[in-house]
Order: sequence, then structure tokens, then C-alpha cells
Amino acid sequence: MTEDNPPSLLIRQMKEADLTFAAACTSAEGWVSENRTTLEGFFLYDQEGCLIAEQEGQPVGMCFATYYGNSGFIGELIVLPEARGSGVGAKLLNHGVQVLRDRRVETIYLDGVVKAVGLYERNGFRKVCRSWRFLGHLSGKPTPHVRQMVISDLEQVLDLDRLSFGADRSFFLRRRFEIYPLLSYVMVNGDKLTGFLFGRSGEGWVSAGPWVMFEDAEDPLELLNSFALQTGDIPISLGILETNYQAYIHIRSLGFLELVDSPWRMALGKSNDLGTSPRCYAVGSAAKG
Repeated sequence: MTEDNPPSLLIRQMKEADLTFAAACTSAEGWVSENRTTLEGFFLYDQEGCLIAEQEGQPVGMCFATYYGNSGFIGELIVLPEARGSGVGAKLLNHGVQVLRDRRVETIYLDGVVKAVGLYERNGFRKVCRSWRFLGHLSGKPTPHVRQMVISDLEQVLDLDRLSFGADRSFFLRRRFEIYPLLSYVMVNGDKLTGFLFGRSGEGWVSAGPWVMFEDAEDPLELLNSFALQTGDIPISLGILETNYQAYIHIRSLGFLELVDSPWRMALGKSNDLGTSPRCYAVGSAAKG
């Protein structure tokens, strides 16, 4: 990580007022699911990891460094077009990595857009696998094994997620349930919870994930089919790591198509395993796994 600092560049912690700038950045990139509500979640979770780059007193970029104990995640790394090519992105990345290193994080992950993979590789990250983005229509159908999530389900949901994802992201899952209760589903077998799926939506879009299953669940697609009953004619987007071949095949069987510019899951550190369990069918966000 050797790039020189651009002139008069300052990296600082985000303030609440910066969320307007952050939301404008994601909107300009076409990242419709990374709206102000989503970005505010990062800010409420850990302000220390929310970073703004300034030149001459004006914000020109941002980055989020999400702390998960031994692991961390870099996301939402955006530099304004007029400030690109001067090292701002590398400086933001370096600063985010250092914030996590200072907290003794052993491995840092990110989902890197194809055009930025070279930047991440020059700064020590390595490719783990493709993080495929899928888009497709699904009419949906009810099943007796799937129902909408209720608050009393959360303890089992969070236990399954920690076991499967490999870190504690309960803050984000609780927040997802609070904001989108009608898009939160569980699969049950008697009294046992065997899987869950969270969703989120906005004007003209809907996204599915995280989606997590126990290995002995009979038909994981029942969860997605029940979820689709709430989405109408809007196509569903979701992300699947290439390492989960079963999930990849299941989604292709429904007619979903992967986007050719899907990002790469990349890592800096010893491990490759955050979120790569076969229980993890769909990622929750490109910015936090």
C-alpha cells in the first residue's frame, strides 16, 4: 500500500450529516439497494468504521469498514468521478484496512467490482471466488413449511446465522427485520427452524438475502418461492458466492441469470471462509457479507 496521499486529502470519520453525500454517491453508481436507510445502518452500528475523504474541505469519497471480531468487511468504497485517478481510492482503502487492523482483525473481505479488482490486488487482496449477482422473475407459491418471521424467531435465526456465516451480524439482521418485516421469512420443521431469508425493497427493486439453510432442509427453494409472493412483478436480485455450487444450480434452475459484471469476493489475511459455508445460500449485502 504505497500510493502517495493526494494533495490536501483528509480521511475522517463520517458525521450524520454526511449520509446525504453517501446516499448521493451510491445513487450515482446505480446501487439502488444501498440507499440512505442501508447506509444509516452502518453509521448506527459503528461510526468509527464509516469514513469520508475530503479535499479542500469538500467530500470526494467514502468507505465503510465493518468490524466482525476476527473478521472485517470493506464496502461502499466510492470516489467521485472528478477525484479519481489521484490515489483517493487507495487512501480510503488503506485507512479502512488500518481501522480494522487496529482492532486486531485477522482477515478482511470485500466484494470488488470488476473494474476495481486491480486496485485491490495492488493493495494485497487476493481473489477468493466470484460473488455472482442474479436477477430474475419468480411468481411464487405458498408452502406449509414457510411463514413470515415473528420476533420470537429471532433467537434461533441469529444462532443459525452465527453458526453459518462465521461471525456475529445480529445488529444488521435485527435491523432488517424491523424495517422489512413482511420480507422476512423462516422455514420450519415442527418446532425446529431450518432456514431463514431476509429481504429489502424500494421503488422498482427488491433484493433477497441473507438466505441461510440447515443442510437437512428438504427444499431450500420453498423459502424463495414464499418470499416471491410479496414481490409482485418486480424482478428479484440476489447474490450467491461461487463456492456454494448447490445454491448456484438451484437459482439457475429457476431461470435467474447471473450478471456478467458480478464482483469478486476478495480477502486480505489468512482465511477465506467468512460466509462460504454451504448453509449460506445468498449474501446479505456486497458491503458486509
